[in-house]
Amino acid sequence: MKNGRSLDDHQSIIQKHNLNTGPPKSNSLFSKMWKASIAIAQQTLQTAFVQGIKNGTLDPLIYGAFTVSDIYYCCKGAADYGLAAKRTTDLILRDYLYKKQFSYERFNRIICSTWNLSGPESIRPSTTAKQYSKFETSIANGTAKEGDVSDPIFALIVMMPCEYLWVWLADQLAPPASHNIYANWITSNNDPKGAYAMGNFLQEYISTHALDEQLAIQIYRKAIEYEFRNFHDAGSSAKASAASD
Repeated sequence: MKNGRSLDDHQSIIQKHNLNTGPPKSNSLFSKMWKASIAIAQQTLQTAFVQGIKNGTLDPLIYGAFTVSDIYYCCKGAADYGLAAKRTTDLILRDYLYKKQFSYERFNRIICSTWNLSGPESIRPSTTAKQYSKFETSIANGTAKEGDVSDPIFALIVMMPCEYLWVWLADQLAPPASHNIYANWITSNNDPKGAYAMGNFLQEYISTHALDEQLAIQIYRKAIEYEFRNFHDAGSSAKASAASD
């Protein structure tokens, strides 16, 4: 499944606000947060789940369970974008957040129909997915215990790890073998423009708004740790499945 957090929803917002889709500069907050988290990304790449995607050996049942749990996260994510949008007074940020919310909602309707799900209420997500969603919601509504996240821009920051991590993983796995049943996962996720646009937008925003960069890095790292745990837990299931064969 294509990463629901990195949807093809950026084009209109990119054109409307003339956003830059090139790689953010090396001294940008986007780059600082990624560099502080690269070790976690490397761990994620080595999980049994991601290596199973690379080699085309991942049990489709394991893939399906992971995907359904991820749909729960995406459904919750739509509401989180809406929470943050209602709290901001910055018109461009509000526009960006609402655009993401509407895109998630559209994606969620399609993917729930594909998997015959009525919505998040019909899903029993993994413990990590529930914890991840709860953490994300606390950032979006400004109540997180990690620090002062009253600025709704933190909603983009907490989403940014998964926006770019899946892209980075796909890039590490590319090109897929022609016979790999997960080739589409690799190729469809291997497009960084949306994540780059988000990173460049963040840089423009903090040029006129004060932001605690260390807190941003802390939140980013916690989110990418949840991403790692999602892949790791699914990978553990994959290992157990292989051992029982």
